[in-house]
Amino acid sequence: MNDLHVISWNVTRRCNLECSHCYLPANTRKESPALSAPDELSTKDAFLLIDQIAAVNPEVMLILSGGEPLLREDIFDLSAYASGKGMLVVMGSNGLLIDDAVARKLKQSAVSGISISLDSIEPIIHDDIRSCKGAWKSAVAAIKNCKMAGLSVQINTVVTSRNCNELPALMNFSQILGVKVFSPFFLVCTGRGEELTDISAQQYEKVLSLIVEAQGKYGDMMIRTRCAPTVRRILYNKNPESSLLKMGTGRCLAGLSYCRITPEGDITPCPYLSISTGNIREQDFKDIWNTSELFGSLRNPSLKGKCKGCEFRLVCGGCRARAYATYNDYLEEDPWCSYIPDGGEAVKPPTFEQDKNASAGGSIKPHWTAEAEERLKMVPTFVRSMVRSAVERYAMENKHVEITPMLMDEVKQKAGMGGMHGHR
Repeated sequence: MNDLHVISWNVTRRCNLECSHCYLPANTRKESPALSAPDELSTKDAFLLIDQIAAVNPEVMLILSGGEPLLREDIFDLSAYASGKGMLVVMGSNGLLIDDAVARKLKQSAVSGISISLDSIEPIIHDDIRSCKGAWKSAVAAIKNCKMAGLSVQINTVVTSRNCNELPALMNFSQILGVKVFSPFFLVCTGRGEELTDISAQQYEKVLSLIVEAQGKYGDMMIRTRCAPTVRRILYNKNPESSLLKMGTGRCLAGLSYCRITPEGDITPCPYLSISTGNIREQDFKDIWNTSELFGSLRNPSLKGKCKGCEFRLVCGGCRARAYATYNDYLEEDPWCSYIPDGGEAVKPPTFEQDKNASAGGSIKPHWTAEAEERLKMVPTFVRSMVRSAVERYAMENKHVEITPMLMDEVKQKAGMGGMHGHR
């Protein structure tokens, strides 16, 4: 699979925080963080990049990130332009700059959703991690402002040894705040966090098991991990027919349907696997996406170490960024995985239909009715593209040429897909 669905675009390195784990790392200018950065893509270059992305997939989810993206003076123009091309635009922010007026302006510039970082329920811990007194208070206020403005809100938490025992409390707090998605991110020791000592492989396994057990226990709020493909092995062991597995939840999509763009225009598989495959100032985005040797090797990986012989290599596949950070080889084994493979036959990931004859290989992509498209808009922003893909895959496997609300209900009932109807 190399259908582009999601792009994370670090639009700037400028930031008003100095987080100890920053992967970029961001350039902090505490006296005047809004000062321009000469190597960033200009507004003209950024518009051209958006045009090139649209030529690959105009309906891609475009994540505007940083640094702090709100420090780019043209950020509202970029979001409006990308949305006008048909893209689903979301933003990742630390929340410090989001007052009522900014939240409304985000909505007016066609930003559909926003993720805000919150690393603890204790203000002092969050403020210390983010190196800024009052950062916690600002983040919580920003969450409330964005909800009032009609934006879908996701809370991102970077899991470290300081807060890994807080996750249940953070999930409860996130539910109280009324966010759509709670997303624990797992540290990859790159950038400013390169020398950090993080949680152990055993703690990692324990935390992922806790996240699996938490599924469905927080009402309409979804809990989705990032940078933790090992969770798929745990999901499979709990329920081989898990709807989350069928939807591709937790799978590493770097180079398959996802890539990252740096502030300077380099294309990398993900923010943590920072090997450049080309620069949009020198090469068209479509050419980089379709012809990159690095992307090709990620789409058909020849894994090494214990990942190579692991029976869950097709279900999980390990984190290629962690392998690169540890061994300087992205095809090596995932150093965070404590599982010892038994050397058996590779387990195949479940799909909505296991009938071997129900293949979508030669099927025509089904048509969405207007009513179904409206229903899809009610799905939380951060999982909408995933739900779209899952429904289309189900329709093609079952030879449906049209997607209707009734078919969406059928998929929801069959796969147990939370959030199909969603809430405004």
